[in-house]
Amino acid sequence: MKRTFLSLLLILNTCFLFSTDYSRIDKQAESVPSNVKTAGDIARYVTRHLTSPADKARAIYIWIGHNITYDVSRMYTTESYTNAQELIDKVLKTRRGVCSHYAALFQACCQSVGVQSYIIEGYTRQNDKTIPIGHAWNAVKIDGHFYNIDATWAAGYMKGNKYTRQFRDNYFLIPPVEFIKTHMPFDPIWQFLTNPVTHKAFDTGDFTALKKESDYKYDDLITEQSTSTTLDKLIGENIRIIQSGLTNQLTRDHVLHNRQSIDTEKYNKAADQFNKGVEKYNEYVQYKNTQFQKLSMPEEQILEVLSSTRQLLESAGHALSTVSSDNYRFKQMVVSMERSINGMLKSLDSEDKFVSKYIKTNKAQRMQLFYRRNG
Repeated sequence: MKRTFLSLLLILNTCFLFSTDYSRIDKQAESVPSNVKTAGDIARYVTRHLTSPADKARAIYIWIGHNITYDVSRMYTTESYTNAQELIDKVLKTRRGVCSHYAALFQACCQSVGVQSYIIEGYTRQNDKTIPIGHAWNAVKIDGHFYNIDATWAAGYMKGNKYTRQFRDNYFLIPPVEFIKTHMPFDPIWQFLTNPVTHKAFDTGDFTALKKESDYKYDDLITEQSTSTTLDKLIGENIRIIQSGLTNQLTRDHVLHNRQSIDTEKYNKAADQFNKGVEKYNEYVQYKNTQFQKLSMPEEQILEVLSSTRQLLESAGHALSTVSSDNYRFKQMVVSMERSINGMLKSLDSEDKFVSKYIKTNKAQRMQLFYRRNG
């Protein structure tokens, strides 16, 4: 299923500056030679003399902020991409994009030079008002601490309907306790706070939770996410978002989108198991067509092939039984696969009976079983 990214460029009046002097890095990172074109090559070029993760992240942030222009024409539109590489290829080709392009490009550059980074999806507040459209930004982990980066907001700003491309150094390595006042991740683990703010509190501008003691284990949950399957990630994220409160349409839409992705993952898992089951069954048929290799195949091997086939088909059926999509076309796909699975299981029942009889038959008479019309 293609993922849809919603993007909006916002103006933020409150500024946070990281105190380190990056003037030398900034000057060297603003441009690259024309023959340096891929995200990896750009990242390696602008960080070629740098060693620390913070300095590398800075150079990437500077290059993106000075070379990628916000695409105002796509501010309120949605785009579908099958993967992040499509976003990266497009923004590098056109040097224009929206927040999802900025975030994907920053992430790709960081990965190329060994900086631990993340893409975060959520929404924002400005002038004491929640903005009703999705946004994407990045975070990096440096020396065990998380910091936020918004390359989109750094590249320029909107005033009325006009976009001004003007780099503003206000969105680099912002501490979570400050960043949460303007940027709300859908999933609370990406707040990087032991006392995360609820969606309702963010929407109303109530940040009193930041002063309270809590022990929310966001770091453990992030680590767990990194080793989870896509399906488990989506399920875990939805659970946490719902617990944080579905108090606005953005969070409800995000949860719905995740549910659709969950159903797609389950269906794909079922399809994978079904296809493997078909392959295993075809393997059995090939063996049977050779009279189990002229009666020389061990009985245990024949039984194993049938047993593995059944396990795969039953696993596919179980995965399908957990799909809950209301989409008519998707439901028809599920029904079609269920019929195929049931048909295969009936054939398997017949072959189980044949093999059972085969094993019970005297070895000298087994060959005759292959020529009896009804087995």
